[in-house]
Amino acid sequence: MGHYVKLILLWLTTISIIFILLLGVSGVWSDKEFNPEWKQHQRAVIQEKIAKAEESYEFWSNPEWGDPEKAKELENKIRGLKNKKLEIKQILLKGEGLWSNQENGPRFDRCMTCHIDEERIKEDHPENLPLPYDIYGCMVCHDGNGMALEKEPAHEHMLADREAMREARERSADALIKMWQRIAKLNPEKEIKLREVSFYGPTGEYQIYVGNIKMYQMPQKTHPEHVNLWSESKFKTTERIQKEPDFQKGDENYRKKCYKCHTTGYKEDKGTFEELGVGCEACHGPGEVYSELMEGEKTIEEARKLTRISFDYNIFSNCHITKRHEMRKEYFEW
Repeated sequence: MGHYVKLILLWLTTISIIFILLLGVSGVWSDKEFNPEWKQHQRAVIQEKIAKAEESYEFWSNPEWGDPEKAKELENKIRGLKNKKLEIKQILLKGEGLWSNQENGPRFDRCMTCHIDEERIKEDHPENLPLPYDIYGCMVCHDGNGMALEKEPAHEHMLADREAMREARERSADALIKMWQRIAKLNPEKEIKLREVSFYGPTGEYQIYVGNIKMYQMPQKTHPEHVNLWSESKFKTTERIQKEPDFQKGDENYRKKCYKCHTTGYKEDKGTFEELGVGCEACHGPGEVYSELMEGEKTIEEARKLTRISFDYNIFSNCHITKRHEMRKEYFEW
């Protein structure tokens, strides 16, 4: 009899342990399901913003030195924050995800589910960033996994700041070209050529024009004949154009037509240019990243990849046409 009692007690103990374990697992599952990480984060950010707004409200609502209008504005802000609904936020990106890229179906970016503080986002990014995140998303510059809703998988392989972006993309042309391909594909109007997006640097900002002096120095060791031929060209200098009678007689609008082909880094919408004369960057685009790569012997081949991508024969056809002005025959004498 005692043997059976022991067996029953052992069986009940085992069942109890399994039941407790199941309760624990279901509790963890229930918490992750109904109170996931992204909800906890949103709630914490909202509470922080409410606390700051209430602190400001206390100051501006003071009858002695306060401002009733600001106090009212803060009161409405606090009410809005307290009524804010916790929800998944996402941007539907242009294009379809492919199996070859470990994606399937529509492409989207959920980073702003956790990064809901738009004021802080604006503070952390350069003013007038040319790639608005509400169109291009965050991954276009920061990489990471924009589909994930938990911190660890979402931040996997992420480039957190400008330093990390530069380190990754100024060391590898392929990494920067991959970013250009992304930008070209995500363009809301049309899928544009890589030449058009090669003006973007590793941080999503426009690259800087480094100037002819630096650009001529870098390939001097590897291709001196090319540098010498171009630097001695009769067609490259703006000084020759400025001596022409029609240039001197023309007004600023007329001269802008000359600058378009006879300067480097001309911006048609602003009528400005980066440098007098036609240097490497006039055809290949700004050379900020190229110059970084050319400074290391192991990265020269990486730099060459960028020059191939950023070059477009249409640049020649836009300038080398006879209809722009009468031919200056004196410059054909070598």
